[in-house]
Amino acid sequence: MFIPIGLDQTSVRRLPWVSIAIIAANLAVFLVVNASVKGVAEDTARRSRELMQYWSQHPYLALPKAATPGLSDADREHLRLVAEAMGRASGRGEPTASERAEEQEHLEGLVANYRETLGHHPFMSWGLIPADPRPLAFITCLFVHASWLHLIGNMLFFYLTGPFLEDAWGRPLFAAFYLASGVVASLVHIAAFPHSNAPLVGASGAIAGLMGAFLVRFARRKVRFFYFYFMVIFRTGTVDLPAWLVLPLWFLEQLVFAGLSHESGVAYRAHIGGFAFGFLAAFAIKALRLEERFIAPRIEQEISVTQHPALDEGMDLMLRGDTAAARAAFAKVLAAEPHNADAHLGVWQSRCADGAPEEGAPHLVRVIEEEVRRGDAALALDHWHELVATAHRSGPPALRWRLAAAVEATDRDAAVELLRSLASDSAADVLAEKAARRLEALGVSAQPPAPAVDTPAFEAEVAATAAAPRSEAGVAAAPPAPAGREVEICGIEGLESEGLLLRGARGASELLPFDEVEAVSVAGIAASPRPFLVLDLILRRAAGQPRRVQRLLSHSFDPRAVLGRPDLSGLDAFRLLVKTIADGAGAPVWPTGVLEPSGRIPTLAGLEAYERDALARFD
Repeated sequence: MFIPIGLDQTSVRRLPWVSIAIIAANLAVFLVVNASVKGVAEDTARRSRELMQYWSQHPYLALPKAATPGLSDADREHLRLVAEAMGRASGRGEPTASERAEEQEHLEGLVANYRETLGHHPFMSWGLIPADPRPLAFITCLFVHASWLHLIGNMLFFYLTGPFLEDAWGRPLFAAFYLASGVVASLVHIAAFPHSNAPLVGASGAIAGLMGAFLVRFARRKVRFFYFYFMVIFRTGTVDLPAWLVLPLWFLEQLVFAGLSHESGVAYRAHIGGFAFGFLAAFAIKALRLEERFIAPRIEQEISVTQHPALDEGMDLMLRGDTAAARAAFAKVLAAEPHNADAHLGVWQSRCADGAPEEGAPHLVRVIEEEVRRGDAALALDHWHELVATAHRSGPPALRWRLAAAVEATDRDAAVELLRSLASDSAADVLAEKAARRLEALGVSAQPPAPAVDTPAFEAEVAATAAAPRSEAGVAAAPPAPAGREVEICGIEGLESEGLLLRGARGASELLPFDEVEAVSVAGIAASPRPFLVLDLILRRAAGQPRRVQRLLSHSFDPRAVLGRPDLSGLDAFRLLVKTIADGAGAPVWPTGVLEPSGRIPTLAGLEAYERDALARFD
């Protein structure tokens, strides 16, 4: 036996609200109807027994057609012959004409009572009666099911087709198509059984329409089946079969059953009509390219993330070094979107570039608050470290408390760091006490341990401004280089397709082509008062010339601004910049694992130790 359980591709671009609503409506109607069916069914069965018992005692009476609405003329004639034979076998005498008239009237009264009770049945009220089709019943019948098995079976096939058609065609067209498929399926059933009084209930006709459309729109999708069989031993498993094979076979099965059945008990003809309508309608939509021309652009417009045009303008101005104009552009964004984290981040970066991170600190706080609110605790933590290292501020106590709670499960050390900053903050009031109690519960001291020299405390802060010695050009001065090596401290102004635009110690700018870079070296320097990263570009050695090194220090540039990626954390942007340079130059990176998200950057006590112990490997 094969049971469909899913598809090989189940992703959709938006939540299928119409599909969810249809499933919920079917379930709700079933629960409401099922609660009233039992009592009505018992009353109907009782009146039916009374009717048949009286007729069996008077078989010579003519049983009205209303008593057997579901029987065909042939079955009704057969029933009459059986009753006539029963009458002869009973040996009862022939009643007089007046007695027969009274008995016939009584029988018809019982039939009327039976029909009246039957009319109160929810299936008769909600279902579609082919002999008396009410307009509203064409819709209500789609949400009524006879049993749990009937409901679950229909909803399973709906789940396999409906959400994906809704995702492709959009909600309005899908909803209209679903109802139209159900109406057409019902009309085909009425055409096949125009005099039937048996109610038509269930969503199978509409779902058959979805299956026909699915065959056209998603013919190459594979349907996953769970199967089981018993041959000596019981076996189970799953198999994926293409829709272009499975759905035509199902349609052929409905054609065979419809040809074998001449009754309205199972609506095979409704299935055929719905499937054919869905197939033809989907084929028309495809042939007219309605989805490509009208539907898909509207959906893409709704789901695409758009940003304020001034945000891109501000980013471009930042890359060109015009920080004042960049802040003006970001201000336009914030006037329209006060909570725009990218704009706040841009203002912060512009202030850092101007050497005034304290003025941009409130904007970085807004960024952290927004990241905590949307659940991006890791990025919020990176930005908090940047706030502490660059602006020497810890942010509002409430923000630190929420951030500590958000990261405690995934980064206990970071949570401890945040709680310690709260516990030692006299302005935190009640939160300071709560932080101290939480630290006690975690089994750690409220006082941080003395830092080790090789602890990479700088990892979360790549773009921090360190209090290092500066030259007149605004970049840190280099320690004396060993003999045979020339080290030049540079600033970075931009990243071009051919190489890096660097600013030398004297303020001149020139392009360093990628093909001149032989290797890349990265290390951390545990300098006081703040550690920083060093990025060395080891250039190819010319014959008879000393080794040249172009050095970039993390406190002299913001890798996010260089890459145009304000969405990244400082350290992630630094790693990406190193990778971009190495890939462009085809050069190796030392240490080899530094580009991994969890890779540790080696830390040395100072630049002299780095020159002696790390950079010497390239001489």
